[in-house]
Amino acid sequence: MARALIALDLDGTLLKHGVFLPDAPRFLERLRAAGHLLAVNTGRLPAGFALEAARRIRPDGLHAFSDGALIADARGRIRSRTTLDRSVVRRLLAAARDHDLTAEFHTALGVRYHLATRPPEDRHEHVAATGTPSFAIDPEAVPGLPLVGAWLLRVPAGRLDRLRAELGAGARVEAYGPREGYWILGVKPAAGHKGTGLLELARGYGVAPEATVMLGDGLNDLGGLEAAGLGIAVGNAPDFVQRAADRVVAPADEGGLLEAAELILQTYGRARARP
Repeated sequence: MARALIALDLDGTLLKHGVFLPDAPRFLERLRAAGHLLAVNTGRLPAGFALEAARRIRPDGLHAFSDGALIADARGRIRSRTTLDRSVVRRLLAAARDHDLTAEFHTALGVRYHLATRPPEDRHEHVAATGTPSFAIDPEAVPGLPLVGAWLLRVPAGRLDRLRAELGAGARVEAYGPREGYWILGVKPAAGHKGTGLLELARGYGVAPEATVMLGDGLNDLGGLEAAGLGIAVGNAPDFVQRAADRVVAPADEGGLLEAAELILQTYGRARARP
């Protein structure tokens, strides 16, 4: 049987607070031993804990970062990118100003920024959780950056629909939350998501789309779950994510990773040795 490509979400699926879950090493080793390919498919930048995870999972291969907007190797060298249109970025900056919100930005160079005019209250907590520093930037400098994602933070629920309408043209807008009564709005390239990232990795590795697997737990995993030959949601995923998956296993930290490994091996078996 041909090799399968298993694309792995990190936070909530393979990692918790930047640390591999206890079953993760055994999960990875079982699939490696069967001859299958492993790759990261994460919303994180190719930096910090995400890049460390990529090195551990496949140090000599390609991985998808920033929800598929960036394809990079395990040293963080960018191979391809999909960026936000500058008109979208300008609208986001106007929304941040008009609604008195703070914003964060991810660049195609793997660097995080936040608005110097209003730093995020929890930026130190987020840096600790991702291992990726965040730098202050003036709003005037933001449109010149090659952005692969941007976020409006602490958005009141009553403003979600209006902001979606303001930002949605030419971009993909995702709402995360609520947390402490507020939401985060992610603004991402319409043409780049975990599904496109998965398929680009498959082409690079010479794997057919039907021989791909996506394992995930969150809203930003939907594209990957739908594009994969086998989409697996861990049981700690929200109901709407579980409904989008082909199969659902136990929560990641309650045996779900080993259950997923068994399901993948039942579906794809052991890979033939390469000539």
